[in-house]
Amino acid sequence: MKIYPVQDEENNLHAFEIANWKVSRARATKIVKAISGASIIRKPKRFFSGIREEVFCEFKINGTLFEINEPYGDNSRYWVGKKEEGGWCEELEVVKNAFQAAW
Repeated sequence: MKIYPVQDEENNLHAFEIANWKVSRARATKIVKAISGASIIRKPKRFFSGIREEVFCEFKINGTLFEINEPYGDNSRYWVGKKEEGGWCEELEVVKNAFQAAW
């Protein structure tokens, strides 16, 4: 799967994006669920989640809270990173690797 890195001023991975035409909201959540130690806090609503919710998946790994969102609810990519602020951490690398391995 193609990963589009979002980097900070020091070139550290801040977050990443994935094309949403290749991965549904449900599939993105399943990829997260398969990560060892990940616990899903919020998953997409069953019907019309794309219309109602920008942030559709929240999860924790080692106490760090992450989210997957579709900016403006109609973007061509999903944004994956730490809840609200983004920023590098070891767990972000684990999440990125899981998405890369899923395709």
